[in-house]
Amino acid sequence: MPVKPEVPAQLLEPTPISTRQPVTYRDLAILATEHLNSAQQANDDKAAIKQILAED
Repeated sequence: MPVKPEVPAQLLEPTPISTRQPVTYRDLAILATEHLNSAQQANDDKAAIKQILAED
């Protein structure tokens, strides 16, 4: 009987996306950095899930 791998709940949570409204170029740079960090977090979560699923 196959056993379903346990994926930690925090890996399945949505990755937060900034709602910042840029007014200046500095704000835009900060927003770009926040979006890059969000994308990296989402990719890290996917990699962790992939590793868990590959451990079968």
